[in-house]
This record gives sequence, structure tokens and C-alpha cells, in this order.
Amino acid sequence: MNIDLHLPEAAGWRGLLTQAQQNARAFLPEAVEEYVVCLLYRMLGSAGDNPALSARFARQLLTAGNADARNLAAVGDQCLLFAGLFPDHAIKQRIPLSYFVQVGQHAYREHAASLRGEERAVYQALGERFVAALDVLLGIRELNQGTPSLDGLNAFALWSESGSSHGWHTLRQMTNSLPAGMNLVRH
Repeated sequence: MNIDLHLPEAAGWRGLLTQAQQNARAFLPEAVEEYVVCLLYRMLGSAGDNPALSARFARQLLTAGNADARNLAAVGDQCLLFAGLFPDHAIKQRIPLSYFVQVGQHAYREHAASLRGEERAVYQALGERFVAALDVLLGIRELNQGTPSLDGLNAFALWSESGSSHGWHTLRQMTNSLPAGMNLVRH
């Protein structure tokens, strides 16, 4: 199955996101799902047309070292999109996906702290459910590719450092063995 990642309509993104959630058995809260659909619709054109743009953004994010007043919501959005849809770029640059999880979660939570009401609740939920949203985006990536988007080492790191169910399921597809030294099975 080959899915065109340049869907022109938000309805197409909603359908794709729903399918990825079902495949991952990870369901996002309605507010987070709506936000991610709008984010994909709004942002994928520039990142999807030029993955090097996302790689450049990641490098700038690393060298800047902080997510100050630039726009914390945009930092969270870029971390989510980069790690979820372009993990191969992060892996090639030896940037752990868990780095984007930490930065993205922090950015959304800090942004939420500056807001009130329903908007605050949405960004708090994005910070809390960042890993689940990442797992769903990785699922979209795999629907398009038809192959795992993570190798075993990166799947293990994402699972062990952030609790990613996608990382766990990727490991389980690769082997029936459990990771050595793990006392708890997270998923």
C-alpha cells in the first residue's frame, strides 16, 4: 500500500490519522487528534516537499540549545513532525528521537503554562500525549513506506527512554526475545 503524503485536504489527513491510530492501537484524545490533523494539513507541504528543510531545522534546534520566546508551540510542532515523519533524518545525523520527545514535550508544556482556558488544555494534552502522537505519526510513515521506520537500536532507545509503544511493537516484530535487563514490560 502506497499512500500519497501530499494529501490536499484535512479530511484525507483525518482518515489517514484514524487508520494509523487503529493500526497502532493508540488513540489520541479528540483535542490532540484535531490539533495533529490541522498541523499535518498546515505544515506538511513545506516539510514534505523538502525533507532537508526539516533536517536543517533540527540542526538549528540543536545549536540554539533553547526554546525561548521564538514560539514554543512551533518548536513542539517541528519536533513532533520531524521525529514522527522524518525519523531517518534524525537517525542519519545521530540525533536520538528521544531528544525530540523531550524538547517537544517541554515546549508544549511551557507554552501551555502561558495560556488559559481551552487552548491551555490542548497544549497540556499535547505535552502529555506527545509520545502517543509520535507513535501515530511513525505509523503513518510506515503505512506509506510499508517497512519499519526504525531499526532495532532506535526502536529500543525510543521505547526504553520515552515509553513508545511504537518502539516496543517494532522490537516485537523483529524478535520474540525481550530486551536484556528489562524488569518491566511497558506495553
